[in-house]
Amino acid sequence: MRFWQRPDPPAVNETNLRAIVRPNSKDTRPVNLDLGTIQLPVTAYASIAHRVTGVLMFFASFLLLWALDRSLASEASFDALSAVLSSPVSKFVMWGIASALTYHALAGVKHLVMDTGVGETMRGGVIGARIVFVAAFTGAVLWGVAIW
Repeated sequence: MRFWQRPDPPAVNETNLRAIVRPNSKDTRPVNLDLGTIQLPVTAYASIAHRVTGVLMFFASFLLLWALDRSLASEASFDALSAVLSSPVSKFVMWGIASALTYHALAGVKHLVMDTGVGETMRGGVIGARIVFVAAFTGAVLWGVAIW
């Protein structure tokens, strides 16, 4: 079996039915516990990425506020912060924060546009998600060029 092929699900019979169904429930439908076999649409990935970048931006805001405080404290602390931010690791972190902000903002605009009634169909949602992914990738490349 190749890496892109999905394995066949196990056959359900009387001996393994109890292990597959939900315990302590009258519902006897099989449960898919292998998350790798679930096929999510592109809109689900866009939604998950929007939530993840929102959480990343929340935690990044503390780092950014600290950097703002250090840059405004004194000329010496500004010079020290400037030296720290010129390292490749710091540049990578800044690129990650800027890329996350770009994706989160673009996905937020997509949600606002969908709130007006544009692209509310499944096809429109897929097109919107793909546009956001392409635009965010382009933005990440542009941020990389600007930072390095």
